[in-house]
Amino acid sequence: MGSMDRDIELKLRLRRILFCQGYWSPIEVELSHFEPQAKGVKRLPLTDLDVLGIRFDQLFVRHRIVGDCKSGKTVSDIGRVFWLKGVKDYFGADLGYYIRPQIDIHARTIAPKLGLRTLNESELGVLEKTIGVDSLQIPFADLSTYKSIEEMWGIGVAKGDKPSKEQLKLKKVYSYLSYRYWSTEFHRNLLQIVELFQDIADSLRPLDPKHILLAYIGSERFAHCLLEIATYVEGLGAADIRKYVRLYLYGGGLGLKEKEKFFELLQLVTGSNEPLDPPYFEELLELIGRLIRNRDGACDVLRHITAAYIHCAFLGNSAFPSIGIGGTNTSAIVLAKDICFTFAKLTGISRSLFSAMDPL
Repeated sequence: MGSMDRDIELKLRLRRILFCQGYWSPIEVELSHFEPQAKGVKRLPLTDLDVLGIRFDQLFVRHRIVGDCKSGKTVSDIGRVFWLKGVKDYFGADLGYYIRPQIDIHARTIAPKLGLRTLNESELGVLEKTIGVDSLQIPFADLSTYKSIEEMWGIGVAKGDKPSKEQLKLKKVYSYLSYRYWSTEFHRNLLQIVELFQDIADSLRPLDPKHILLAYIGSERFAHCLLEIATYVEGLGAADIRKYVRLYLYGGGLGLKEKEKFFELLQLVTGSNEPLDPPYFEELLELIGRLIRNRDGACDVLRHITAAYIHCAFLGNSAFPSIGIGGTNTSAIVLAKDICFTFAKLTGISRSLFSAMDPL
C-alpha cells in the first residue's frame, strides 16, 4: 500500500471513530483564500484538513474535532502538531487528533499542552476496539468504497476537452461545496447553496449516481447550515425565531438594516416590490422550528443523511442501518428525510434524487 493510500486508510479509520461517537465527519477539507482578480475571483489553496468532526448536542452547542493523519517516514511530528494546533484554532475546535504509525516522544509530550491527542498504530487499534467500531454496519473505513464514491465527485472532463455550458454550471457547485463552503462567512452559505442548486436543477438526473451523490452532499451542507442557524437562534433565547433567523441570514443587525435600506432604495428607483426575504423563507422558518422542537433528532440529523446516502443510496439497502449511539433514532430519520425533501423543493431539483429515503 502506497503512502497516500496509507494516509487515506488512517483518515477513514479516524472518521469511523468520530462517526461512532456522534460526529458528522467530512474528510480532506480544503481551506482556500479567494483573491479578487480583474476577470473574477482566483482560488489560492492554503492547506487541507484530513478529518473534521462536527456534532451538535441537544442544547445546540456545537462541538468540533480536527484530525491530522500521516504515515510518511520523513514527517516531522513536532511540525505537524504545531500545524494542527493552528488549524484547531482556525476552526474553533475543542480537540485535535494527530495519528501516525509511530510518533516521536517530543511530539507526544507537547501535544496535550496544545489541546491535542496523539495515537500511534497500536493505540488507534485499541481505541477502535474500545468504541466497538466493528459493529457499525456502514463501511466507513473501506478503502474501495471510499474510492468508488470519490471517483464520482466532479464533472469528469477528459484531458484536452472543453467542458460544456452544463458542466461549467455543475463545476461551480462542486467548487463551492469543496472549497468556498469552508471559507465563506457561514451566514452566507445557506442562501448561496440554494441558489447554486436552483441554477443546476434542470441538469440533475435522478438515475445518475454522480448527481445523486451531489444532491446528498448539498443536502448535508444545507442541514449543517440549518443547525448553525438553530445554534444562533438558541443563543439569543429562541423567543422570536423569525427575527433571529433574519438577523443570522443577513449577518446581524447592521447587515439587516443595510439590506432593508438597499431594498427600499431599489423600490424607490425601480418601483419594484421585490421582497428582501427569499420566497422560501416561511418554509425555512418551519423547518428550523421543527429542529428546535425535536432536539434529540436534530442533533443527529447530519449523521443520518450521511448514513442514508452510503447505506441506502450507494449500497442499495432498503432498511436504515444501526449507527451506534442510542440505537435507532426515529426522530433523526424523519428529520433527515424532511430536510432532503425540503431541499429538493426549495432548489427545484428532482425529489427522486432522494428516492432511497422513501422506504425509511
